[in-house]
Amino acid sequence: MKPQIVHIHGGESWESELDFLTFLRLREYNPYAPERLRWRNWIKDSLFDTHDFIAPQMPNSLNARYEAWVIWFEKLLPYLHDGVTLIGYSLGGGFFLRYLSENTLPVSIKQLHLVAPGVDNFECEGCGGFVIDLKTWSGFKNEIRSVHLWHSTDDHLVPIHHSERFLEKYPPAIFHRFSDRNHFFQPEFPELLAVIKN
Repeated sequence: MKPQIVHIHGGESWESELDFLTFLRLREYNPYAPERLRWRNWIKDSLFDTHDFIAPQMPNSLNARYEAWVIWFEKLLPYLHDGVTLIGYSLGGGFFLRYLSENTLPVSIKQLHLVAPGVDNFECEGCGGFVIDLKTWSGFKNEIRSVHLWHSTDDHLVPIHHSERFLEKYPPAIFHRFSDRNHFFQPEFPELLAVIKN
């Protein structure tokens, strides 16, 4: 069997219906804007011959609910096998951080990649229930061979202090710091690919 990679995308999660509707009113929308190339697809294509890449579309990503994402993610569990690599991007990183803090996967985890994760609601809108309390956080339920944080100092959506504060709580994590990647809206991600292949 090929090694598995599970990628959970980002999204928004709002505390109230008013917050959600305000977000929709303020968000720009252009039906003619070119489709953004995503590094998720580039990694999938780069590893097509060697890895099994699973990227579920999580429910209601513009107004996500943690409990709904748990239900959908757990439908994958019967298909996973030992040595899985998990990638959580933005809200997906917050999802994995909370989920793996509260639940034990039935398989071993080779790598966990948290790409610009929202850890809590401090200076970060739209994280909703996809957060942990760093003051009381007691660690992951699974043993994870390596945990990687990816963040850029110029991220305007999730400030880099989210990863920095999590690193203080979990020093074994490997921190990949950038200064020019914003929120990783990029077509390729060679640094992440290299770590996955290692």
